[in-house]
Amino acid sequence: MQEKRYFTLEEANQCIPELVDEISLLRAIRNLLAGLHAEVTPLLEVVSSNGGSKHTAALLKATTRFQEVLDRIADRGCHLKGLDPGLVDFPHLRDGREVYLCWRMGEKKIRHWHEIEDGFDGRQPL
Repeated sequence: MQEKRYFTLEEANQCIPELVDEISLLRAIRNLLAGLHAEVTPLLEVVSSNGGSKHTAALLKATTRFQEVLDRIADRGCHLKGLDPGLVDFPHLRDGREVYLCWRMGEKKIRHWHEIEDGFDGRQPL
């Protein structure tokens, strides 16, 4: 099991450019998966085990890629809370207790934090 990481504000802000790219990629893959799912579902109902189709292979590849990006974000120690609007929490120690630095897609840098139990609605300015 990986040791818990706590971010400084500077470390968390340094992650933002990559997170923008990764969340954008996840959104694109999600859209691709939705389209493929719509195409594959009727095929799977008709054809159960004839080796699949090009759509099935694309669906598996996209699913794998999606999971790889999620894993990369998690391995960094970030907590992706949602693709829309693109929320990420960073474990942080504030006055000796664990809280989250909170960032949302479109924000240039982290300007908020919240208690772990409070979530986005409990955001407070730094």
